Order: sequence, then C-alpha cells, then structure tokens
Amino acid sequence: MSEQHDTKGQAGKHRSGPSFSKGKLSVWIILAVLAGIAIGYLIGRRPPTAPPPAQNATIEERRDSELGRTAALATQALRKSVAAVAPDVPGLKLESSEQREHAGQQYAYEVWQLPRADHKALHARLAKELAALAPGAMLTRVNAERWDISIDGVPTHRLQLRAEARAEEPAKPGKGRLAIIIDDMGEDVALAKELAALGAPVAFSIWPDSSQREEVLKIAKANGREILIHLPMQPKGYPKVAPGPHPLLVTMKADEIKEGVHRAVKRVHGAIGLNNHMGSQFTEDPYAMRAALAAVKEDGLFFLDSRTSASSVAASESRKLGLRTHQRDVFLDNELSVPAILKQIKQAESVARQRGHAIAIGHPHKETVAALRQWLKEKDGGVQVVTVTSLPSL
Repeated sequence: MSEQHDTKGQAGKHRSGPSFSKGKLSVWIILAVLAGIAIGYLIGRRPPTAPPPAQNATIEERRDSELGRTAALATQALRKSVAAVAPDVPGLKLESSEQREHAGQQYAYEVWQLPRADHKALHARLAKELAALAPGAMLTRVNAERWDISIDGVPTHRLQLRAEARAEEPAKPGKGRLAIIIDDMGEDVALAKELAALGAPVAFSIWPDSSQREEVLKIAKANGREILIHLPMQPKGYPKVAPGPHPLLVTMKADEIKEGVHRAVKRVHGAIGLNNHMGSQFTEDPYAMRAALAAVKEDGLFFLDSRTSASSVAASESRKLGLRTHQRDVFLDNELSVPAILKQIKQAESVARQRGHAIAIGHPHKETVAALRQWLKEKDGGVQVVTVTSLPSL
C-alpha cells in the first residue's frame, strides 16, 4: 500500500473527530519562533566568558603582582614588629593608603603613624622582619621623625614617629655628630669593600653612569650604607671643564632638568639623597636649581649641597619647596696625603663639636680610606660618626 493511499484512508476514518486546522499549526509555528527569539536574546545578554589567561603572561604583569605582594608583606612585617616590641602600647595607625604605579606596576603606598615605643628596638626588629618576609625591601631612617620603606628603590611606606619619641638624641655639650660621604663611587669595587669594612656608617654617593654601579650598590645595601646619587652639574668654565656624562645644564628647559634627575634616580636605585658633582655654575642659578630640586622632591629624596660655590642658592630654593636639605662643611682630600686628610678630619671634628653636627665629603682614594681607618682607631668619644639622615635639615 502506498504512503499516499494509507494517509487518505486514515484521515477518512477520523473525519468525525476534532481536526488539526492549518490555522492552529500556524499559531504553534509563530509561538516557537518567538520562543527561539526570546531565548537567543537572553543568551546574548549574558556577560561574555572571560578568555583563559594567556599561558605566557607579560613580564610587566608578573612584576606588578610581585611588587604589590612584596609591599603587602612589608606591611605585615611592620605589624609583627610593633606587636613584638610594643605589644601593650596602642598607637600604630594607618594614616593613608593610595594606589600608585611604577613602571607599569600597581602597588599601595601607605603612610603609618608609629606608636610611642623604643624606636631603636623597633627599627632593629623591623629591619629583621623585612629581611625575612619582604626580600628587596629597605628600611631607611630619613630623620628623627620619619622612616621610609622602599622595595628595589620604589618608595612603598612612610613611617611617622611621634614627636615625643625621637630616634636620635640631641648632641650633648662638648660632643658632636659627624656624617661622612664618599663621592665618585661606582668605579672601584675593591675600594668600596674597604669603605664598607670601616665599621662606620660612611655614605656612598654613586655616579649614575659609573661602570661598576650595580656591584657597588650591592655592597652598600649589604652593609646598610646610605646611598646618594652623585649627579654631574654644570661648572664654571663649561664645556672646557667637563663634569661627566649627562650633566644638568643651565641652558636646559625645566622638563629636561627634571628628566635628568629622574633618569639618575632610576639608575641609582635605592638612593635616598642626591648631591652635586661640580655644579658651581648650576647651583648659582635659581631657575635651574628650582627645577632640579622639584624633581628631587618628586622622587622622595633629600638634597645635599656639595657647596662647590659660596653663592649656591640650594638652601633658599629648598626652603621654598619644603625640601629636606643638607650642605657640606669640609672637603677631606683636596690635598691627597694621609697627614693632610687627617688634618681635614680634625677640622670636621671641630665643626661638629662647636655646632653639634657637621658633614664631610671625601673621595674614593686609598689615602682617604687609610686616613679614615687611622682616625677611627684613634679618635675619642667626643664625636660620633652618624648617618646623614640623622642630622637636622637646614
């Protein structure tokens, strides 16, 4: 029997019952179409599924995550240190937290108020906790009321000490504090090791373009030495008198001067201050110094005026900007012999005793190291060798 005949026969048998009209079939088709449209619309409104992370994540993303994680570990180290040193003393307070970016890396910059406690013990404990929990983090005593934490040279924490508890006691009558900075560092690794082994907190001021910069930075950091940037600036007689690579010049625009400072800060990572190499012309120019000092402040550093000119405007321009500034009192080794250098150290001692503090600048010569070694063995307790940041600002 054909399919056509069978169908007709079956239809004839049920003709008396309810029929499935073409009109009803059309309604069902329309409803099905509308339902399909509605389902498609709902599916389209669902948020797209995020693609799986690329197998080869960028270096920047990995560094971003690492910097943020290390900054958080530094905060953990701070909390642990306060809890260990002053468990019953209230006062640790988060003053502010802001998201910052450095070289494409996101991290939280935090400002903390420290409690009234034994700050000497707290500083030692915090340095220990940071070494254990946050490798790459460095704790720096900026002054009697502020410490900073930086991670691979990037400032991440500011720690404020209450005014009632000073980290450094003022000098007693007849005594003084002397800070010693060695300029032109970054070319002689062996001499850097000798300076680090002196047993005194002699600061390293490092050339931004020195050939052994990274190795000398490692020595300074490993021995807890304060690091400065020794930045070339235009001298009188330029260009016949050459200050070195990438100097700051009075003919530069403000943006160019600032970029020169920022470049140096990136190259001497971990630096907390900057001082001028030469610069007798540059430091006399208010416009040029204003731009340079503004950049120094932006990078969170202090400025040390090497005083290569008696007419330097560094102090006055720094006060206008609210920038922490120091200045050199004595050059140690203009005459390169051990007796002459010892005489200059005695001069620096005299200034420190009379005023309470002084700053001396030397250079990486074997005679300078020998003189310092001899003086440190023979000196009395009247003058203490201290860090630059422990001294008052101008």
